Amino acid sequence: MFRVLCIEFVNLKALSFTMLTENEEIVLVTGGSGFIGQHIIHLLSCDMFKLGIKEIRSLDLEPYKNTTNPERECAAIRSFIGDIRKPETLLDAFRGVDTVFHCAGLISLQYPPNYAELDGHNVDGTRAVVELCVQENIKRLIYTSCASVCMVPFKGHSTFAMVINQTESKATTPKYDAQNPNNFDGRFLITGYSSSKLRAETIVLNSNGALLYNQKGYLTTTAIRPPLTYGEGDQHFLPKILTYLRQRDYTYPRIAGAGGKQQIAYAGNVAWGHICAYKTLKTSAKNIAGLPVFITDDTPINDISRFIQKIGLASGKYTAQRTAWYLPHFLFFFMATLIELFIKFLAPVKKIKLEYSLRAISSFTASVMMFNRLRAAIHMDYVPLVEADVAIERTGKWVSKWLEKNHSIKMKETFKKHC
Repeated sequence: MFRVLCIEFVNLKALSFTMLTENEEIVLVTGGSGFIGQHIIHLLSCDMFKLGIKEIRSLDLEPYKNTTNPERECAAIRSFIGDIRKPETLLDAFRGVDTVFHCAGLISLQYPPNYAELDGHNVDGTRAVVELCVQENIKRLIYTSCASVCMVPFKGHSTFAMVINQTESKATTPKYDAQNPNNFDGRFLITGYSSSKLRAETIVLNSNGALLYNQKGYLTTTAIRPPLTYGEGDQHFLPKILTYLRQRDYTYPRIAGAGGKQQIAYAGNVAWGHICAYKTLKTSAKNIAGLPVFITDDTPINDISRFIQKIGLASGKYTAQRTAWYLPHFLFFFMATLIELFIKFLAPVKKIKLEYSLRAISSFTASVMMFNRLRAAIHMDYVPLVEADVAIERTGKWVSKWLEKNHSIKMKETFKKHC
């Protein structure tokens, strides 16, 4: 009797394993070597069994390498090299995939905006991803958008934005008019980048319900809208600010008057929002299918200078100060406008580029940006995975290592120049 029960138990266990294997999925992360992509891959790889995943793929311009959490790699990742602007380079990566996390794109706030590059990466590249999802019978697509698509002038004509505790349905975004694309871009406070991300988001959300090539199912999509994001592996926000401040004895210039308040979020929580969206599309797709979703966390809402001071304390490497003086926002915005008009005027004779639009910096630092994550909480059961204190502590440790590494590189470059 005992032997019969043991045999039945073994058979039942084998059957369960077989069923699980058949239901396991292959997931693809475009931009897998990037900031958010690496955090998503880390969470996926550490919970593959619970999520029902048998293979994780990374697609990027370079081979996948875990630079965000090298000491916490949980599973092997299959790496593909491809360019979303060239669909023919993506076929192998997309073949056999069940879900795509589309994080690849170009982040550029330069002035004048490079519209061709932004459209090529963010708009045309996203369109190619959607078409491949349909062609390869991929069931789910989760797009990494950004909250700056809602950063439009307050009352329609201000030089700053006011988004206070607004949900996705209340935080309005401009409507794209193919007949007048220049007017569309001009309705954002961050021109070029924000408009390209909203157009890409619209392509993804409008493709929800598209019939797959095999005519056996439909594509379900959603778009995640995170605010400005910080954390290990950051390639833009903190590195750029710290590089600037280090040359000025870590003194932060106050260029927005009293300053606004900006909501920011930890990359690990933004990645967790993507995972929650993935689970929701698998079990209750109608809750978020075809909709954008704000993902925030409990990082204190303050102006950026205060956050930089906190990171400095957590890193133990610097103490940031704010200037005793400040420029009123409208004065700095006026000066920024004059400079950018001068650059535009010189364009036919001499091409001058600013790495960051001065007007965009002025508008962002003066804006109040606070988003309501009610949709994520109710329909995706989203709760921030990492507490704010832990997120700042982790980021501080990463910043400490980044500063040491960056300083040693600068020292070597200086040494070579003098030799």
